[in-house]
Amino acid sequence: MQSRRNYQRPYKELFLQNKKAWARRKRKKVEKRKEVEDNWLTYFHSIKNVCPWSYDSYKKGRIYITDFTKAKVIETEQNWNMDNYDAVVYLTDMPVDELDKFVEKRNRKQTSCEYLWSHPKFTKGGNKQTNQPIVIQQDRAFLTELRENKNGS
Repeated sequence: MQSRRNYQRPYKELFLQNKKAWARRKRKKVEKRKEVEDNWLTYFHSIKNVCPWSYDSYKKGRIYITDFTKAKVIETEQNWNMDNYDAVVYLTDMPVDELDKFVEKRNRKQTSCEYLWSHPKFTKGGNKQTNQPIVIQQDRAFLTELRENKNGS
């Protein structure tokens, strides 16, 4: 008959191995999240000349980044307010033409939000496109005010 102490040793070794594996996975997740955050920070910094407030807004946590679904976009649009976020960025896998048509349609069908998009395979000249396709949802009145103030100064 084995003593209780012999049973505990394999359990402790197994526990430590699992704990080390868990710590490795956790560290990788944190590193990946940091890498993603650094990519977004770099992107918002790169577009400061066309969207001056986006960089500060991102640093303050006022840009919400989420996966795209048409239902989610429309629901957010219908309940739009700027209390929590200045903008919502939807990650998608749409090709350029589909992205352009979706954004054009949303901009035409409602007046509360303005939609913009970015795609890695398309640039209007500044090479400031995102590394994955996105739809950007922002407050139309706020953007209009910012543009008028920029042009008026």
